[in-house]
Amino acid sequence: MTVKGFFKSNVFKCLVTLLCVLLVSGIFLTVMNGLLAVSDQERLDRAINKIYGKPVSYTELAVADYNSNATIEAAYKIKDDGNYLVKSTGKGGFDNGTITCWVVVEISGTSISGVGKVVIDSNKGQTQMAELKDSFLNQFSQGYYDGIYYATSDGFFVSNSTKSSNAVCNAVNGALDFVNAQPGITGGTEDVYAEFDYIDNIETKQTSHIVDEENNCVIFTVVSKGYNNPTNFTSEITVNAQGVITAFKIIVNGSTNDSYEDKVVQNAKIFVGKNLEGIKAILNVGESYPVYPGDNSNKFPVSGATESSYTVYTAALFAAANYDKILTVGEPELPDGGETEEGGNENE
Repeated sequence: MTVKGFFKSNVFKCLVTLLCVLLVSGIFLTVMNGLLAVSDQERLDRAINKIYGKPVSYTELAVADYNSNATIEAAYKIKDDGNYLVKSTGKGGFDNGTITCWVVVEISGTSISGVGKVVIDSNKGQTQMAELKDSFLNQFSQGYYDGIYYATSDGFFVSNSTKSSNAVCNAVNGALDFVNAQPGITGGTEDVYAEFDYIDNIETKQTSHIVDEENNCVIFTVVSKGYNNPTNFTSEITVNAQGVITAFKIIVNGSTNDSYEDKVVQNAKIFVGKNLEGIKAILNVGESYPVYPGDNSNKFPVSGATESSYTVYTAALFAAANYDKILTVGEPELPDGGETEEGGNENE
């Protein structure tokens, strides 16, 4: 076919038609994107209208995160009632997704007096958003008390949407922590573990400990964040004066499948008899926080529940790393050379 013949052919006509369609479609999409795009101001106005039903006066605040489970996107001091309106993104949703909420934090005098309306703004990766109805969101206001830390384990969840519920809890907790940190606001719950080591995967405000002076050890009750599919685990971990874990008991099992529970319990046995260096060696942890080893990892003795096992692993790491910050009897030292780590390579 000659060049002249090609330009007269149906093939050329089809190509020109297709290019025209693509050009027109691109222009149309660009225009519509500009027309339909929602600005931050429009999002704020919509949230205020949904919460207050009318325009209100406010002062925009500088934002900062005071909670590793949430990111503060925006915050405002409402002049009309003295409350705070906080846009908070809660982490820990389904498949490590997030949910962003507008949260009204009510103020009385110089302290938080309650949680007002909670409105969902957006989400990433969540598949059960239709289940998070007002009946669930209203629980945050109804269940508020001074010092509360909202958690699915305390009933703040929707059945079959536990991970998404967890993200909303984290969003509300993040808003409360932000407001508690504002100048002139007093009260709030002190996070006694905020400066401890390896807390990235630990619900520090739900974690506690007691000192057993008779046996010279620390007994931790550690709530560790469920990785990906599992929900939070609660583990009771005893660490002796030499920094060795002598007992590990799972109190709340966050596995999504009942068949995983025994596997996690079996894997937790590997922590007993190990100090910090022994725990770190299981996942080859250097100075950084241990990353998830992968679904097909052979780092744990029993396979098939790696996400849950990783969750309780982070609890063991936290306890072994921080016992000496609590136990003051005799200034104990870690064993030299890892002598308590018998079988330390059994899962390598």
